[in-house]
Amino acid sequence: MRKKNVILLFLALSFILFYGCDVSVNRSIHVRDGERGGGQTSVNGSIHIGARCRIEGDCQTVNGSIQVGEASQVGDLDTVNGRISLAANVEVDGNASTVNGSIACGAGSKVHGKVTTVNGRIELKNSEVDDEVSTVNGDVLLLAKSLVRGDIVIKGSHGHLFDHSHIDIRISEGSVVEGGILVNDPDVEVKVYLSKDSTVKGEIKNAQVIKE
Repeated sequence: MRKKNVILLFLALSFILFYGCDVSVNRSIHVRDGERGGGQTSVNGSIHIGARCRIEGDCQTVNGSIQVGEASQVGDLDTVNGRISLAANVEVDGNASTVNGSIACGAGSKVHGKVTTVNGRIELKNSEVDDEVSTVNGDVLLLAKSLVRGDIVIKGSHGHLFDHSHIDIRISEGSVVEGGILVNDPDVEVKVYLSKDSTVKGEIKNAQVIKE
């Protein structure tokens, strides 16, 4: 987590030096509906992207949430302390990643990379992720025919504070995981709730499967 903070802070300061007009330090950024523009960076502020926007670049903040409005297109979404929320039909040309915060993907949204968090819940609703979904301390929920083309990974929690001893993964309403479910820390109790109309095509490792 410390490494990620340093990287994001370095990126933010670099943007301040070279692209000062595109960076906010102590305030939030708001991109209005229908606007086009480059990447957005903040240090102590949230980033709000309106509906039908096209952002040719990444959205990054250290202390703040990232919200993307309906039918917008963006690059990587990256925050340290904040949640990431995608409305319906959002396209992320990259990864959605946070350290301390949840990630929620609305109906019709597509993430063409990874969805990752350390301390937070991940919820997909009729949405697609082209790579893996991973967390350390957080539940994972797939609803309404969501699709994960990679694995769902529960990463090792050793060395992190506030470790959860129990994690639930729910795959329901016709959702599909084309990869497997991999629990890298056998000390964490993980239960996979799998509905009859949903599928995990790969291996389920170090987790209890409960069919519903």
